[in-house]
Formats: sequence, structure tokens, C-alpha cells
Amino acid sequence: MQPSMCVLAIAIVLASIAVISEGCSCMPAHPQQQFCDSDFAILARVKREYTHNDTRIYKVRIRKEYKMSEKAVVALKSGRLVTSAWDSMCGVQLETGKLYAIFGKVQSLRAIVNICGFVERWEKLSKRQRKGLKRMYEQGCNCRIKSCFHHQRCLKTKDFCNWVTWHPHDELDCQRMQGICLRSATNQCMWARNKPQIACMRNRTNTLTTTTSTHKPPLTISLWSG
Repeated sequence: MQPSMCVLAIAIVLASIAVISEGCSCMPAHPQQQFCDSDFAILARVKREYTHNDTRIYKVRIRKEYKMSEKAVVALKSGRLVTSAWDSMCGVQLETGKLYAIFGKVQSLRAIVNICGFVERWEKLSKRQRKGLKRMYEQGCNCRIKSCFHHQRCLKTKDFCNWVTWHPHDELDCQRMQGICLRSATNQCMWARNKPQIACMRNRTNTLTTTTSTHKPPLTISLWSG
């Protein structure tokens, strides 16, 4: 590969991983880590939307509280979520009438959501992610999840799980969709084994192997006689 092509390929890879929108950029984070780092985690239906200056405000009906700090209880008493009106400032756009799982932070007694947090339509969550929301993500908050993308070398430590399956297609990101990091009886943080994750990893291996072999350059045999 030409040096210029190599640089271009690296740039494309990095752009595909990061969420970038002019002034807003953030690397992907695992849902469990986002849950543990958030002030609130809720299941909510969007009732209406309105804007005020540079702020977009969503009035929501909270269906379920999975995590709620004391300040989040106060901030969400009005049922309002606040985000920037601008994509370039990490604002999120929600559909009226739809049900979302939402994790966010509280700033100045306002419940803040943005594209660097977790905002996902309920029907798009896997069964394992829903189970994580109900109790298992919280059980794993004494562990951390480290993002390891594109063959980065991430050392194994007892307090971390390495997230190595990142992929733009959810069905191939097995640790995001099916993975929950828990501390074991030996005090090691490990991905909890489960049938959906094992099946996902098998499918991921088969899919990526097929894709790699399909895009291999043709074998060239040079015959030389001296």
C-alpha cells in the first residue's frame, strides 16, 4: 500500500469509530460503563419537544427508573430532558411518541443528554442489554470497561474488562450487545459468559473470516529462471 493510501485508510478508520460533528467528538463507550458513569438511567416516552434559544427540551414520561442519584430526582421531577439544539454541540434528536432508554448527567439541576451518552430506542436493545439495565450493569459497576479498538494492545488487569469487539454493525459487536462485565469469585473483572454472546462471537468470527477471504488479493505466482 502506498504511504498516502495508508494514511487515508487510518483516517477513515478513526472517523468511523469516533462520533464526530464539527465541534462535538467522542469515542464509543460501552453501555455498562455509560450506565455506571451516569447520574440517571431511565426508560422514557417522549411526549413533546420545544426549543428555547440554543437549547432543545424534551418533555418525557418516565416509565422506569433504573438509576437515579439524589440530584437526578430533583432535576427530573419536571420530566424534562435538556440537550443542545445544535448537532455540532452534541445535541440529540428524539422522536415524539417513541420509547427510549436514556442515560445522562445532571448539570445545574438540569437533566442533560447528548450524543456522547446513551440514548437508544427500546426496541433496538438486546435482551441482554435490557437485563443489564434492570440489575446486572449496576452489579458490575465495581469494574471498568476499557475500549480497545483495531488491534490496540490492552493489558489484562483484574479491575478492567477489555472491549475488543467494536464494530459499526451492532450484530457483530458482541460485547456491546451481549456483554456484561462482572467481578468473579477470584476478584477478577471478566465478561460473564452467556449463550447469546457465545453465539454472537461464533457468527462474528465466521462473518469476518468470510469478509477477509473475499477481499484477499489474488495469488500471484512469479516464475523465474536464471
